[in-house]
Amino acid sequence: MKKSPRKRQPSVPKVAAQTRAKVPPPRNLTPELCDQLRRDMKKACRAVAETHGLTVEGGDLADIDLRYSFEISFRVGIPQENGTIYSPDKAMFEVLAPHFGLEPSDYGRTFKTGGDLHRIVGINPNRPKYPISTERVSDGRGFKMPAENVVMYLQRSEV
Repeated sequence: MKKSPRKRQPSVPKVAAQTRAKVPPPRNLTPELCDQLRRDMKKACRAVAETHGLTVEGGDLADIDLRYSFEISFRVGIPQENGTIYSPDKAMFEVLAPHFGLEPSDYGRTFKTGGDLHRIVGINPNRPKYPISTERVSDGRGFKMPAENVVMYLQRSEV
């Protein structure tokens, strides 16, 4: 009895050697390096999203520890007619802002308090004493604030 000849498996192409040399990690992160990484990551994220017909927003640095790490976040979604991504937090803010003495356009505005720059990121009517959510721009840490204070801080920032 003859053995049937083995079927030849198609040859697997050899993977090309990596053309870029691996860069050793830096000893410490610097603000300049963090910002360059942010820009590079946003560009790469945008390129991937666009291949799927999506839009990218964000890319702000947060929780920076210049010795070891930082956080960066992107929001990826289906673009609306104006090119932005739908944000439920923004939509809720725009509806509720007038009830707290704010304008719908105040979402995302920045103001200074205690020497720190804050950005308005949300509103929660279930917190009547502290309904406005902000984040400190320098590190992304969240805060809850009284609406009256936020209105005052915004007025001061216009002067």
